[in-house]
Amino acid sequence: MPEKRSTKDYSKYNFESFLQDDYFIQSVKKPTEESLCFWQKLIDNGLVDINEFTAAKDFLETVNDRKEVISENEISDLWNKIDHSNSGNRRKKYSRKRLYTTIGIAASIAILFLAIPYLLTEKNSLHVDEITSFAKSNKLSNDNSQDIQLIISETNTIVLGDADNSIVYDSTEIKISEKEISKKEAATFNQLVVPKGKRSKLILSDGTKMQVNSGTRVVYPVEFNKDQREIYVDGEIFIEVTKDEKRPFIVKTDKIDIQVLGTKFNVMAYETDNSKQVVLTEGSVKVSSKHNSGNALLVPSQMYDLTNGQSTIKKVDTSRYTSWTKGLLFFESEKLEVLLLKLSRYYGTDIHFEDNIANMRCSGKLDMKETLDDVLKGLTNTLPIQVQYTDGKYNVKKNTM
Repeated sequence: MPEKRSTKDYSKYNFESFLQDDYFIQSVKKPTEESLCFWQKLIDNGLVDINEFTAAKDFLETVNDRKEVISENEISDLWNKIDHSNSGNRRKKYSRKRLYTTIGIAASIAILFLAIPYLLTEKNSLHVDEITSFAKSNKLSNDNSQDIQLIISETNTIVLGDADNSIVYDSTEIKISEKEISKKEAATFNQLVVPKGKRSKLILSDGTKMQVNSGTRVVYPVEFNKDQREIYVDGEIFIEVTKDEKRPFIVKTDKIDIQVLGTKFNVMAYETDNSKQVVLTEGSVKVSSKHNSGNALLVPSQMYDLTNGQSTIKKVDTSRYTSWTKGLLFFESEKLEVLLLKLSRYYGTDIHFEDNIANMRCSGKLDMKETLDDVLKGLTNTLPIQVQYTDGKYNVKKNTM
């Protein structure tokens, strides 16, 4: 039976409103491709407050599967720890009264089991590493920039033109085409933000190279420490890690971490997407999920997939998953809604579609060097769909002729 989508107006919803909405709660508890697409459409069209939405989503994902209600003293302790760890995360902080209200709301609905052990006890604490904390605390809010941005400090953001999409960190400087910036001007962590419709290349201080796909944010240190190398990714990258046996390299995302010594692999881990994937082309990697215990060890030509909390490993043709680096897109029995989402990101253009075509399956190869008009026209030759372009966006619907 098709999933029943909500028809409510979420544009005025705040933190508490989301936590009282059954469809939102179910979407976070048991996300599906349909529900993820539904919320992504609202976000893309500015029909939901992204700060309120993200805060409510993070809260639901944080609570533990226990039904005990924590005591008033524990609530006070919880508030102090949340307030300390989230300083700067959102432009406005919730008052103590608002936290009590939220916990009261959470207690009234079945899925919120109000015990967060890692915040309440040091013994059972879940280590939140520095780079992940920084990444989650320094998200760009409602950023609609169409330019690649290199954020090297709180006061210094460099806007890159289309011809300046390659960034190199060497021992003393940050190089962007002909421009050179002293590392002394940079903060501990830098961010590369690549909007939809753009791509970039980045070489880190250890020589690790990565290609960064559309709609991706990469957080990384200006200099790696002596023990290990860590970066945080929200989006998709293809990375060639410089081998250093004394310093393992870790790619962190919101749901999975990937540890390597020296290898090549593709990571697709958009925070707003239901599916997270790691595709290995060379070497070996260890993947750990933040939902499942144990680790997965991959060998070349294997893909790790995490969808709806369930992980699988299978052998794949890696070129199908890395072809975006060459301007190509392979797809095999792909849902049309997933394919259109990829096209929307790659070209940086809104693509809307009717629900009755979302689950159509398609296979083939698209040359992304062609215009979006030509690419969509090619899809109409293989699927019973028609495409219209009005008011700066594409509308795809079923062809009834």
